[in-house]
Amino acid sequence: MRILSILSILFIGVLGCAVLNQPTFEVTSSRLTSETNPQLVDGNLDTISTFAVRGHLEKSYKSLPGENRTFGNTQRKYMTQVEGSRRTEAVIKLDAPTYISYVEIYPASRIPKLALMTTLEDPKFASSFNVVHDKLHTTLEGKRPVRFQINRKILYLRLTADGIEDRQNAIREKKEKNERDKKKEKIDIDARIQIPLKGASIREVKFYAR
Repeated sequence: MRILSILSILFIGVLGCAVLNQPTFEVTSSRLTSETNPQLVDGNLDTISTFAVRGHLEKSYKSLPGENRTFGNTQRKYMTQVEGSRRTEAVIKLDAPTYISYVEIYPASRIPKLALMTTLEDPKFASSFNVVHDKLHTTLEGKRPVRFQINRKILYLRLTADGIEDRQNAIREKKEKNERDKKKEKIDIDARIQIPLKGASIREVKFYAR
C-alpha cells in the first residue's frame, strides 16, 4: 500500500512537470479580434493602433474652503482636474477559451501606466475582468517588445493605459472679470488651461499559448 502511494505521488509529480514543460506556441492572428482596435492583432508590425481618448485636463485656480482671506481676496490654489476619463482601453478576444502563458506588447509610443486584465466570460462590466499582476501599471518608455506573464485560461484580454498630455495643443482661456471685480480693479484675470489627452500607440499584441 505504501509503495502504491509513493508511485502515485511520483506519477502526479511527473505529470505536473510534463504539463509545465509543454512548449509554447504563438496564437495566429486569425484567432484574435478587437472591435475597437483591430490593428492590435492584425499580425502586421508595420501597422499602428492608438487608444481612443475620452477626456482632457483642466488647470486653473480654485478657491480653498474656509475663511482664510486677505484684504477681501479668497485664498486660491492652482489645481489640475480631469474632465471625462484619463484612462484609455482596448479589448482583445480569442476565438475560444485558451490557456495563455504570456503576451508580448510591441509599443509604438510611450505607454503610461499600462495594465492588463482578463476574463473567461463575455464581460458585461469592467469589474468582470481579473487583474494580471505582472508589471501592473508599468510605464513603457521604449519601443522594444515587453513580455507580460498571464498563466491562465482566458477568452478576453483588456489593456488600459493613461492618456498622454498633449501640451503642444493646450488652449489657454481667460476668465473675464465680473462687474464687482472691474470696480475693485484689484483682482487679476485668471487663466484656465485646457490640455488635450492623446492615446498611446501599439504596433502589435502577440499571444503565446501552451
